[in-house]
Amino acid sequence: MKLQIKRLISQIILFFSANLGYPGYPGLKTGFCYPFFYCQACPAATSACPLRSLEQSVDKGSFTWRLFLFPLLIIGFLGVLTGRAVCAWACPIGLLQRGTGRVARKVKKTPLARKLGTHKAEKYFRYTKYILLIGLVFVTSYLIGFIFTDICPVGFLTGTIPVLILNPGKFVTNFFFPVALVIFVLFIILIFLIERGWCRYFCPVGALLGPFNKISFYHIAVDTKACLHCNVCSYECPMGIDVPNMHRDPECILCGKCVTACPDELITFERTGR
Repeated sequence: MKLQIKRLISQIILFFSANLGYPGYPGLKTGFCYPFFYCQACPAATSACPLRSLEQSVDKGSFTWRLFLFPLLIIGFLGVLTGRAVCAWACPIGLLQRGTGRVARKVKKTPLARKLGTHKAEKYFRYTKYILLIGLVFVTSYLIGFIFTDICPVGFLTGTIPVLILNPGKFVTNFFFPVALVIFVLFIILIFLIERGWCRYFCPVGALLGPFNKISFYHIAVDTKACLHCNVCSYECPMGIDVPNMHRDPECILCGKCVTACPDELITFERTGR
């Protein structure tokens, strides 16, 4: 079975299994809403959004070890094992962007998109997700209370919208709802204009997982000595990485598109210690 078909099957299976705990699936309640996006929206969830847990762990100057360690230990385990592979193989937002990426790839061919994509400032803009993680998830929560998960477009998509559809009478808006709605609209525009735009620039979960690429058990390796630098792999990379010159890049989501694209099969999945 082709690698990308395997990845699609993995994304679809995990997407539906993640939603089994949601009201509306009769008789099926797993109580586990991965990858922890459904902290407020899913009444059956026994897990929580890692960002919400982190926010609550430092809420208004308090500190709760359990809420702080719970998401970090889970993300740490996944990160050490597979790096940022969760983004490509499990995340439902990754599945969504797999669809919108078809449009984004057409946009990428326009002169303006090419110019912006190769601008030297682009690589620095990728640090925005780390700023969001530190600034909105930790600092803002510590000083004034949690905000990010109230305006997060992922929560709006996977939580707010399903609740509005399935249980509209139970939905109660809060102060941040208009802001969250605007951000959600911008999020939709972003992922249609830039392939994996959310993953590249804004996802705080990606910021948590990314550094683990440097030490993860599984990673993607390039035979740089034999590589002809045709750059077919880089063109296919949804994260816009210079694949031949990457070495455990924190931006790599291990989707394997470069592996299947290489005409000489010089790019492979590697296992540390093998």
